[in-house]
Amino acid sequence: MTEPSPANLELAIALPLGVVANQLARIEADLRFLSMKASAYSKERESGQLAAKVSGGLEKINEVLDLIRGLVADMEANIQAASLTGKSSGERASRKSSADRDD
Repeated sequence: MTEPSPANLELAIALPLGVVANQLARIEADLRFLSMKASAYSKERESGQLAAKVSGGLEKINEVLDLIRGLVADMEANIQAASLTGKSSGERASRKSSADRDD
């Protein structure tokens, strides 16, 4: 099986991951802003009302974050395993080619 070209890897994986990272950074900024608003709101009014209104949304965000963490960990593990496998294959090939030269 032929290896994908670096350009294909860039277009298929690296660039989309950059886009996702930027989207997550924007989401983090939005959440920081909402957190400041929630803090100000809870000082002005009953925080029990606020908690009741936003608890479902916060729970959903936490669930999605857990899923994202799992996906990121899986991707990292797959990439590390692939790089180790590729390195081992390369080492085997170089050892084989040097053994062939001795003959």
